[in-house]
Amino acid sequence: MEYGAIDLHKKESQIRILTEDGEIVDRRIVTTRERLTTVFWGRPRMRILLEAATESEWVAQHLETLGHEVIVADPNFTAMYGHRSRRVKTDRRDVAALVEEPVSTQHLARVRTNESTASSRPTLELGQPRRGGRHTPNG
Repeated sequence: MEYGAIDLHKKESQIRILTEDGEIVDRRIVTTRERLTTVFWGRPRMRILLEAATESEWVAQHLETLGHEVIVADPNFTAMYGHRSRRVKTDRRDVAALVEEPVSTQHLARVRTNESTASSRPTLELGQPRRGGRHTPNG
């Protein structure tokens, strides 16, 4: 199985793919559906790890439509970065650390679920606004 990681940003993202042969593919791409399709379409099914971010949901959904397994993980989960120094933080180093994690993802704190799991969860129903509270003209 191939593994991938994306250090996702609004405009440009750093991608690293670890092939079955051990080859490492590093690319920096514009964060668009078209560029993601160019890089990931037609590749063997892979497990791709993304950090949770503003862009992560649409990117995850798009990669899943291309046939890949996507894990969106909490970037504050320290085990993801336990082996690198914060003093030398770069996008290339981040993605290099991330690509090692999908190999054993049991310990990751996932922040996203698939649609079937999400639809089975109870929904939160909001009550009516309080009347006569301290923030109302009559209160």
